[in-house]
Amino acid sequence: MNRVEIFENGRTASIPASWGEMSPRQVCKTFRLYDHCVKNGRSPLEFSVRILYMLLGIRISSFKGLFHGILRRKSPDHRPENVYRLCERTVGYIFSPETATLAFDSISNPLPTIRSGLRRLYGPGELLQDLTFGEFRHASVAINKFYSSKDVSDLDEAIAFLYRVKGKRANRAGRKVAEIDSRNASKHIQRAKRLPPWKKNLIMMWFAACLNYLQNGIVELDGESVDLSLLFSKSEGKTSGVTFGWNDLLIELAKENTLGNIDRVDEEPFFSVLSIMWHNYKDRKRDEQITKAP
Repeated sequence: MNRVEIFENGRTASIPASWGEMSPRQVCKTFRLYDHCVKNGRSPLEFSVRILYMLLGIRISSFKGLFHGILRRKSPDHRPENVYRLCERTVGYIFSPETATLAFDSISNPLPTIRSGLRRLYGPGELLQDLTFGEFRHASVAINKFYSSKDVSDLDEAIAFLYRVKGKRANRAGRKVAEIDSRNASKHIQRAKRLPPWKKNLIMMWFAACLNYLQNGIVELDGESVDLSLLFSKSEGKTSGVTFGWNDLLIELAKENTLGNIDRVDEEPFFSVLSIMWHNYKDRKRDEQITKAP
């Protein structure tokens, strides 16, 4: 947390120093504000000032006058200059260094449930831990298509595999949501389609943040701290980022009959598949060492 002084009353307050320190409500407000500012042609600076005041819990009684003062950096009480400096110091992490777009990087799901019309949809938990491999695979492929096509229907398809109405029984990953397959996918996609753009953007960026962490961070698998970046390194014939041959992995596991046929592999918890990948990696490295031994 960052400690800052509130200009209006001279008191100090704590505000988040990263996305991970924001509450789910603050994350959602940030994405809503960003969507509003983009739609209305607001500058990144104005958005930053609004976010700063939101995090400080200060109502902006005359934002227009304050903002113009910040742009000019002139005011008898130096308040606009102080606000400008605080924005630079405290909320810079919100943006990507290369662009003026949001740079969300938290693995905690700020939208565990969402409403679509009269229905409540339930999403995955932290770091996608309660997704099946099939849910993850379909969502990953659909989001990758969206990055290329910019067609929102691809994003809607991804969200349909992540968020669904409550089901009668839990799947193998422990999540109690309605099943989705080729016969009823359109119904679930229609529910995702009704979501406002800021929610879709947040879901997409959270999923990408989780995938980036899984491919570059340390996770617990069967009680072992695992550096999954070893599985996704170029030396392993794979690439980092959202683009990855998950369909190829499905076929490979089915051929090996490690879990069963293709349908059975898709039903397996995603983290169980990661665990199998890690054990296969260790076996392969062990075999390489034996081969190289004199």
